[in-house]
Amino acid sequence: MKKPSVVRSYNFSDATLVSKAKEKIAFMRRDAASFTPFGITAALVTSLETAVNVFSNTITDVEAVSDQTGVTVAKDAKADQLKVAIRAVMSRAERKYTVGSAKYKKFGTQALSQQSDSELVTISKRVVRVGTLLLAELAPNGLTAAMLTAITKLCNEFEVLMIDLQLKIADRDITQEDRVEAGNIIYKTLMSYTTTGLSIWETSDVAKYNDYVIYNTVTGETPEVAAPPVV
Repeated sequence: MKKPSVVRSYNFSDATLVSKAKEKIAFMRRDAASFTPFGITAALVTSLETAVNVFSNTITDVEAVSDQTGVTVAKDAKADQLKVAIRAVMSRAERKYTVGSAKYKKFGTQALSQQSDSELVTISKRVVRVGTLLLAELAPNGLTAAMLTAITKLCNEFEVLMIDLQLKIADRDITQEDRVEAGNIIYKTLMSYTTTGLSIWETSDVAKYNDYVIYNTVTGETPEVAAPPVV
C-alpha cells in the first residue's frame, strides 16, 4: 500500500515552531516543580529541546530547492551545448542532402529545440550512429569523427546531470517528508506539555496560563478577529 502524503499538523512556519518550543521550554524549566507531579520531568524537557535543536539544524526546503536549481541550470546548459554540436552536424548534412531526403531525415533531428531531455539523449545517439554510417559521404562537407565523439561525450555528461537532478528531486522529497514528520512529533509533544501547563494554572494564575498558550495560526499568535462594523 502506498504511504499517504505527510501533512504538517501545525499552520505556522518551522521557524515559528522552533521559537515557540524554545520559549515554552524556558517556561517549563522555570515552573519545573509544578510539572514534575504530572510526569513531565527535566529529562523529558531536555529531550524535547534536543529534538528541537536537531530539527532547527536540518536542511530546509529553501536549501534543497537551491541545490536542485543548481543541477537544473547545469543540465540545461549541457543540453544547449549538445544541441549546438548536433546542429553543427546537421548543417553539414543539409549541404550534402536536401532537407526532405531520406538520408537527412534518418538523423531524426526535427524540432530539436522542443524535445524533452530523454528525447534529446535518443536523438544524440542516433545522430552519432547515422553520422558514423555516412561519415565518408559527409567528410567533404566538414564532418569529422571528432565531432561525433564530442556529441557522445556531451550526451554522456548530459545523462549524468539528468540522473543527478532526479536524485536531487528524490532527496528533497525524502528530506522534506522527514522534516514534516519530525516537526509533527515536536508539535505533538509541545502541545501535550503546554496543555498540562494550561490545566495547572487555568484557575490560579492568569499570567502563567497565558505563558503556555499556543495558537495553531499562521503566526502562532492569537488569531485576528475583524472589528464589528460601525453602525
